[in-house]
Amino acid sequence: MTSDKQFITIQNVEKIYPNGEKAVYNFNLDIARNEFIVIVGPSGCGKSTTLRMIAGLEDITSGEIRMEGELLNFKPCKDRKMAIVFQSYALYPQMNVFGNIAFPLTINKYPAPVTDETLFSCNEVKTLVKQSNFAALVQLLSEISVERGGKRAERVATALNISLSGAERLLKLYARFGDSAEQWLAELQRQEEAQRSANQQKGIALNESFHVVDAEGKEVIRPRKLTPFEIKKKVYETAEKLDLTPYLDKLPRELSGGQMQRVALGRAIIKNVPVFLMDEPLSNLDAKLRLTMRSEIVKLHNRIGATTVYVTHDQTEAMTMADRIVVMSRGFIQQIDSPEDVYSAPANLFVAKFIGSPAMNLWDMRFDRAAATLTCGDFTLAVGKEFVRRYDEFYAEKTREFEQICSDFDETAREKINRILSATGEQPQNKKVKSKNLLDKIKRLFAKKSKEPAGPSAEEQLAREKLDALRNCLEGGTVAVGIRPERIVIEKVVEGKNYNGWYVTKPTICELLGGEYSVHFDFCGKDTVARLDANSPVTPSDEIAVKFDFETMYVFDPITGDVIKGLTR
Repeated sequence: MTSDKQFITIQNVEKIYPNGEKAVYNFNLDIARNEFIVIVGPSGCGKSTTLRMIAGLEDITSGEIRMEGELLNFKPCKDRKMAIVFQSYALYPQMNVFGNIAFPLTINKYPAPVTDETLFSCNEVKTLVKQSNFAALVQLLSEISVERGGKRAERVATALNISLSGAERLLKLYARFGDSAEQWLAELQRQEEAQRSANQQKGIALNESFHVVDAEGKEVIRPRKLTPFEIKKKVYETAEKLDLTPYLDKLPRELSGGQMQRVALGRAIIKNVPVFLMDEPLSNLDAKLRLTMRSEIVKLHNRIGATTVYVTHDQTEAMTMADRIVVMSRGFIQQIDSPEDVYSAPANLFVAKFIGSPAMNLWDMRFDRAAATLTCGDFTLAVGKEFVRRYDEFYAEKTREFEQICSDFDETAREKINRILSATGEQPQNKKVKSKNLLDKIKRLFAKKSKEPAGPSAEEQLAREKLDALRNCLEGGTVAVGIRPERIVIEKVVEGKNYNGWYVTKPTICELLGGEYSVHFDFCGKDTVARLDANSPVTPSDEIAVKFDFETMYVFDPITGDVIKGLTR
């Protein structure tokens, strides 16, 4: 028995391709029922591979994926009760919208209880006769009975929201007995008694829902294909949810990008599964349509109560849609948190750079431990004794951690180094660049193996270098200092005002974004962005004063990428 907090459990999942390339490292995530999870990261980070492993489209090298406690590792994708929406709409061009949405229902069998259709439909009609307005019922039947075509039973079933067999029985009763409710009920009673007698002779037992049960009283479940009427009913219900009813007869080439995306969503929704997987479904749409469809997907998720795992490289989509965000880089999870915490409390340098538009401003500054200051060129910022204490504790702990890594360097230590590289943005050093020259290949093929013992690997050498760098930082060193654009205090210089402690400069670019300006200026040798209210217009010819509050700034270790000081709330 699993809780809603662990509706889907992904434990230590890894993916290694046949060529030895490792795409996903030790992926762990618990997904709650009805949760909207967004996996975000740059191209090649392993997010789509992870989604495909959940769907069953990729084999899992190691680890486990469970849904409601059931192991999915070796279960075919068609049996996983999941629906996937791909980046390409993957619509069948020869089928209209109706056919595309209905396709999953036409090719699959679905488990359903074995039902006694006679007793079920008789009970359905008896209830209708006794509880509804009988005169209105007869009027409806008289109007539909004179219609031409073979869809009369479907019309009745749709109008009265009953089964097709119940509608057919109603039409037969009306044709035989007219508007006599007493004769209808008597005939229904006779048919029920005959069916019960036949069931008794065959030894068939039913429950109160008219479903066949076995000797232990459990419902007998058998897979079956849906009837054309059941499929039609489900398609129209799905099309209505997605505002596609007017387009059911159109071919995909006659639709816009947004309409084709909704058809792809409809094909997933109609399967009525508890989990939806979406692999960058909006990347082919224009900016305005992407904004519209973004909100429509969230509304749809809330309306149908599904559990959604959504993959994207667009951090704006992640921030606006997710209940929780999983940030990935180079196959490693960098952070799992709510959108608010991922933005305001990034776990490392990669998350700080990747999340946010405009991105966080980051500069390399020198930390003077004795003076308790950060300096960058002529700019000096006081940090206080609390930061000095935190700095000392951080580097003492990291030094001990790397001493342990270097003392017993194994495969686990190698992965730790690669994870650090994924956070700092440094290139991995475990891949040797081989020459494509044919002569070089022949030389390597016939080269004699050296009898000298192999030296330390590139990762082990890098770990030792980082350990030396961490030890040097114990007395002070270079740190990465960051601040979000909206937290920079900026104003136009007013003549006569004292700007002691401010940084006075001129903007390089002033971008008007409706209600605010994005003001660019040079600071510490880098382009820096601040936000300014549009009620205070500024141009590149104006002089501006900029003030930084250390309490609203972040400090990261450039050696490991980890955060030393987060935002003081």
